[in-house]
Amino acid sequence: MQNPATSDFQRNLRIALVFILLLSVGAAFIHFLLTLDQRMTRQAKQLELKALQLDIQLAPLLKLGEWLQQQALSHSPIIPALPLTLYNRDGQTLTEADAQQRASAVERSFLQVNTGAFNASRLLYPWLERVLYTSDSGFIYLQPQQLSLLQIQALSPWLAGNLSADNKVALSKSDDNKLIFSTPLKFTSGETGRLLFVVDIPALLQPLQKVTPEADFLLLDESGQILGGTVAASSQLEQRLLQLQRIGQQPLSLVMLEQRHGLISEGMAGFLGYWFGYLFVLAAALLAFFYRYKQKVLQPLQRLGIHIERLARDQGGVRHIPGGWEEMFDKITRLKP
Repeated sequence: MQNPATSDFQRNLRIALVFILLLSVGAAFIHFLLTLDQRMTRQAKQLELKALQLDIQLAPLLKLGEWLQQQALSHSPIIPALPLTLYNRDGQTLTEADAQQRASAVERSFLQVNTGAFNASRLLYPWLERVLYTSDSGFIYLQPQQLSLLQIQALSPWLAGNLSADNKVALSKSDDNKLIFSTPLKFTSGETGRLLFVVDIPALLQPLQKVTPEADFLLLDESGQILGGTVAASSQLEQRLLQLQRIGQQPLSLVMLEQRHGLISEGMAGFLGYWFGYLFVLAAALLAFFYRYKQKVLQPLQRLGIHIERLARDQGGVRHIPGGWEEMFDKITRLKP
């Protein structure tokens, strides 16, 4: 006859194993959600730091624009203006006669004095591709000079649609992944124009991508339009995980893009790791408990059953009595008539 305690032990063991399985899945899932939340919070903090880094990078450029605005308001041609290479808005070089006719002495002197500042800014900021001054009288001056025709032609669509803006700092994009900061200048003699800082967006974002090579970055304007980035705007952005962060006081926002499948695969790997870990620990604890229960309770009960059967057959009971059960065995022996 099978001992009822043995059947109950086996049934409870199976129930406990199922419970441990479900408990380990639940614990692993909760741990996975907490880890995912921590990961997203950490990435948001990292993105905030990256936006702060961009703000620090761009702030001197805007300060330079403000300084040049003040210089233009107070500039006077104290030295004779030397000949400068100037262009029309089609990228063609102006003759000396046309240059003197379109460019006033104040403008030419201002550009001559600040050419060193333009060149120094390009050396200090590798992502600053070029600096242009476009006058309302119809000429363009730019640094560096050697790519004038192609660069002006690339900016022609932007020049056609943005020169009438009268805001302090205009922000726009060209069609070749460039960001343009535009600052209006006004001279004491009445001449007006705009100073353009042309920023290469991939070069600006390159330090960020070096730190996070698995991610891509985009820049957005205040209306949410894509200005450019390290990935084409048409590259199936809806299939990627997006995080957005405003860049300080700049009229810009930074977007970090990550592959969704990378997050899911990493999450599944983490979930499986947590699950197996919890399952191993809980199962080991359960088996240890049931092993001790079997050694200390079930086997003595089985031994007690054998003892009773032997007493019933007048065989004198069992010789080996489990530790701690001597009193119980002695009482059962004395109950025999």
